[in-house]
Amino acid sequence: MRTALLWLAAGLLACSEPATGTLHVRVLDAALEREVPARLELRDEQGRAFVAEDAIPLRFECGAQPLPDWAAERFSISRELANPHTGTTQFYADGSARLALPAGRYRLRAFRGIEYEVAEQEVEVAAGREQSTSVTLRRWIDLPAAGWWSADDHVHITRRSGEDDRRIAAWMRAEDLHVANLLQMGTVDQFGVTPQRAFGTAGEYRLGDTLLLAGQEHPRTHFLGHTITLGADAAIDLRETYIAYDTFWRAAAREHGLPGYAHFGLGPGRDGLALDAPRGLVFFLEVLQFEQPSYEVWYDLLALGLRLTPTAGTDFPCGSWSIPGRERFYTRLDAAPTRESWREAVRAGRTFVTNGPLLDLTLGAARIGDEVVLEGPGRVELAATVRYDPTRDDVKQVELLRNGEPIPAPVERVDAGTLRIRAVDELAQSAWYALRVSGDKVGEAPLPPALPAWLLDAGDHYMRFREHMERQEEFHAGRGRVRPTAAHTAPIFVTVRGAPPLAAQPRGEALARAALARLAELEARLSDARIEEQTLWDWLPYSDGVSLEHLRRNRPALLAAIAEARSRYQALLDGTPP
Repeated sequence: MRTALLWLAAGLLACSEPATGTLHVRVLDAALEREVPARLELRDEQGRAFVAEDAIPLRFECGAQPLPDWAAERFSISRELANPHTGTTQFYADGSARLALPAGRYRLRAFRGIEYEVAEQEVEVAAGREQSTSVTLRRWIDLPAAGWWSADDHVHITRRSGEDDRRIAAWMRAEDLHVANLLQMGTVDQFGVTPQRAFGTAGEYRLGDTLLLAGQEHPRTHFLGHTITLGADAAIDLRETYIAYDTFWRAAAREHGLPGYAHFGLGPGRDGLALDAPRGLVFFLEVLQFEQPSYEVWYDLLALGLRLTPTAGTDFPCGSWSIPGRERFYTRLDAAPTRESWREAVRAGRTFVTNGPLLDLTLGAARIGDEVVLEGPGRVELAATVRYDPTRDDVKQVELLRNGEPIPAPVERVDAGTLRIRAVDELAQSAWYALRVSGDKVGEAPLPPALPAWLLDAGDHYMRFREHMERQEEFHAGRGRVRPTAAHTAPIFVTVRGAPPLAAQPRGEALARAALARLAELEARLSDARIEEQTLWDWLPYSDGVSLEHLRRNRPALLAAIAEARSRYQALLDGTPP
């Protein structure tokens, strides 16, 4: 009797379990006619998401101190991605995926960066069967064919082995990224967050048309801001002079690295840039990140005649509201990027940043990043093209800029996803021209609610971002928290012989005087009366570790840097730049 009851209970349990089948998914590139990595989403009729058992494993690590290996393995690895932009759970497939699923109907979507259309189809899974389906991805545009290659300058993923190389490269290929910069982070007392297995040539890894490069976000402090060095031949870790950033930049020059500033150059980054940009020690600035553009600091530097290249990056996963490649930039190259060719093209300013629209701009025969010299005042002819996927971006404003201000430029709609702009401008003084695009994302989840005041307060103590964050919150609230579409080219520069340079024009003069005032305040903060204020927040868990002792030890070097930067600004005001 007991045995019979057990058999009956087992039968009832078996009947209550849903019948399952197995689905094999292949992801094909329509032009290449072969499997390619992609980001997939599979949901049933109730909206429940399913993740493939052989999905690419993802790592999510971010902190001020490195995680122990056991903690990293246990808590930071997952096969699923909670995508904040779609509001759904997704996963990455390296060309194919296998899923055991309850019988029923499913909706399958496939994504591969900006240049591919989103593929979508219905799939029916039968109980007890193994079945296959293919999803085909089609490009709506091919920028590499036109010499433009995509990059994310700011990704934090631990890479210790050849297996890590292969896995991460497949992940980046799934977002159609051609250059992924994996940044090792540190503080004044360590350099071990999201470590890289090697730097320089030994740290390169190529899979198909995707190149992994090792870089660093180091130094990074609440005093002078967060910095990035891209493409260097070796890692640079100078603990004793950590707060004296120029020791890093001079070492970067010896290692052929490309230093720049992260996070828009806002907060303490303004002070770091005030020191380093006029001395020609840094070369780029992130202007698109964290679901928003911010061009203010960059425009000010350009107005001073300081030609920093605009870049973009996600800060994945530390900027947890993004995914790799969401904010990216394109660099113009004659061939597929190498570490050396890509680094020098970025240095030369041949870039545009975007989270969707793809841009081109010419001034006569000159292209993005070029300089044109006129013998005197004259007329310049500009042409621009904006291309985008109207199923994902609603472009609302296209602006042709001179020195950061829009000029009259009629916009012609060629088709649903193509706009053209032509303009003639009379130019009497040296200037820079660029193209700026803005709008709304289509069909995406809204931005999360505003940050609470207590969090803004805490963050303000560390990064001095409060004013910026409040402006952004007002902006997003006014738009109903719709995610923004944004893109911007690097400038084309025009120098008019005999005319005042940019720094000697009224705006440049005002900004030079403001920079001198900023240096005076920085110098005052290093005085005996105020130096202790600079380390009041050193106890925070996300502290950079710059102690009072360290600051005092490096104060002479900082004061020397202030004096050198001051002389550069004064030379700009005097019309005799060194």
